[in-house]
Amino acid sequence: MVHNQEALSLLTHAVYSPKNSSGASLPIIILLHGYGAHGLDLLPLAPHLCGGNALIICPQAPHTVSAPAGYQTQSNNQMFTWEQRDEYGEKIEGDIDEMVSVLESFIPAALNKYAAKEEKVALVGFSQGGSLAYRLAFSNQIRTSAVAALSTWLPDDIEQIKALPTDLPILIQHGTEDPMVDIERGRESYKRLNDLDLNVTMKEYSMQHEINQDSISDLSSFLTRHLT
Repeated sequence: MVHNQEALSLLTHAVYSPKNSSGASLPIIILLHGYGAHGLDLLPLAPHLCGGNALIICPQAPHTVSAPAGYQTQSNNQMFTWEQRDEYGEKIEGDIDEMVSVLESFIPAALNKYAAKEEKVALVGFSQGGSLAYRLAFSNQIRTSAVAALSTWLPDDIEQIKALPTDLPILIQHGTEDPMVDIERGRESYKRLNDLDLNVTMKEYSMQHEINQDSISDLSSFLTRHLT
């Protein structure tokens, strides 16, 4: 069994806590970044979600990938990924399942350390992080009050999907001009979830592989409605 302190050290992470929140009961949002990003990538969203009155925890993927030549990053020219690939560019069998297990240990430990009172918890993931958010929600190991999947896809190999609570609110957001994850993948994800009579909503935006002001506003409204 992994103890809290050991579990917390599994992943580098950033935290946003509202001012004067000591002892307060706060909604909690876990933000999972996409491929090539880092733990601080989504943190600027924090003041815009739930009126800035939510505890935000941003874990960083543990595996590094080299940035393309000439590409400048904020993390010492290193980018991060939740899922490794072998020398042929193929996914490593069992790697993503291990990552889910790591997060299932890390998240409760982070809640124990940073949450004055553990209330409602939302999983929000962008791109690769959104696919991971789906896996975490469907594993039923993390008590989740809402899931937001941004510019991402529902993994084909999820077997626990039918065990998902039908009342769990799920928001899908996707750009109609996304060159990285085609919007049809988001639409197909919505169809699969909707066909199972799950509580899913999809919103489309005139944007690329990104998060814009309209999507932030809708995301905040969704989280506020289901967390506060």
